[in-house]
Amino acid sequence: MDPIDPIVSQDSETKERLGWLPRPLRAAASSGLVTGSALLLVSTTIVNLGNYLFNLILGRWLGPADFADLSLIVTFMLVLTLITATLQTVVAKFSAAYSAEEDIARVSGLRRWSVGWGWIFGIGLALALILGAGQLQAFFHTASAWPFILLGVGIPVYFVQGVDRGILQGQLRFLLLSASYQAEMWARLIIGIGLVALGWSVNGAVAALTLSFVATWLVARLGARGLPGDARFSPADQRAALVFAGPVSLALIGQILINNSDVLIVKHFFAPVDAGHYAALALIGRIVFFATWSVVTVLLPAVAQLHQKGQPHRRYLWMSLGAVLTVSVVVTGGAFLFPELVVGILFGEAYLSIAPLLGLYAVATTLYSLSNVVITYRLSIGNGRGGTLAVIGGVAQVIALWFFHSSLQQVVVVQIGLMSGLLVLLLLWDWWMERA
Repeated sequence: MDPIDPIVSQDSETKERLGWLPRPLRAAASSGLVTGSALLLVSTTIVNLGNYLFNLILGRWLGPADFADLSLIVTFMLVLTLITATLQTVVAKFSAAYSAEEDIARVSGLRRWSVGWGWIFGIGLALALILGAGQLQAFFHTASAWPFILLGVGIPVYFVQGVDRGILQGQLRFLLLSASYQAEMWARLIIGIGLVALGWSVNGAVAALTLSFVATWLVARLGARGLPGDARFSPADQRAALVFAGPVSLALIGQILINNSDVLIVKHFFAPVDAGHYAALALIGRIVFFATWSVVTVLLPAVAQLHQKGQPHRRYLWMSLGAVLTVSVVVTGGAFLFPELVVGILFGEAYLSIAPLLGLYAVATTLYSLSNVVITYRLSIGNGRGGTLAVIGGVAQVIALWFFHSSLQQVVVVQIGLMSGLLVLLLLWDWWMERA
């Protein structure tokens, strides 16, 4: 399969047709950034709506206390994405480079090697989660240990499907990649609502999560068709992938800490109802991050291919920042102007106490979304030091929230301060690296 060139000619007709867009989005679209990710962007929007519908329906059906338990499991799953996302990002980076050279044998070898590691990590963590379910229940004050066990069963498949998604992402095969995300969302939504309606409560919702991993894997692995079955991944390539996995892991550890530690800390220190309210706040406030996720997903393989070919790619950073900022301003503005309306429609009157915090949380998410663009851009050209700054920011957030959590408002304000500092540091670092 020939790699897809992400660069599209910027003719005058295209620019005129896109003239109604804000300048950052117009520049991105005319360059091919949005052209290359249009399908993924539409699919991601549908997936996010479905996932939000899943959470909104269950938030109403379960009530704040049980919804806090479900949100904890979802957050736990997002923490475990450290391995899934590391596998996907490493595979995407190297499959993009190999595809640029039309070396499909190395793509196949990369997949076989990575799938093996996915099963090893998956089975090991599944056993740890299942055997430690009782201790986790006691620490997080959940009603049952079964949700941890049900999640553990699906972890091996969850890790392996990340490899196949990485292959699709690296080869810019967004149609099948989008289909895998659609399969995950629809399986989770339909099965989850059905099992909860039958009275399975939180256990039913978590069982749907596990089954959605299987649905994703069945679709994503279709991308391996046509790859040589006996290809080997050389020791030199293995070393290169492992070296790159280090900074990727750091960046993802930082992302996980920043995106999820607040929910875990609030669940530990606050009453169940308050924790449920905060879980709803975080879910709504992170619309900014997920709404701009497709830009970052396309940024990594597109820049990696250009870098491999020795072609210029700096403009992709600024276009991505512009696109993310434009979307974030729109979403955050709505959160400040209509907080009660948004919360009331999405979660109902039982959650209206979080309305005054909605705009502030969206600001914190916007700051991190912009930071993530800088980190991803640098990773795509093989520079992973931004991951170290992300980890520092994440650890700082954990420490700060552990000691400063007198109210939910203080939890949000602390995050705004820390994310502002992280973004400034990353921009200064990127400027320094570009000069050097």
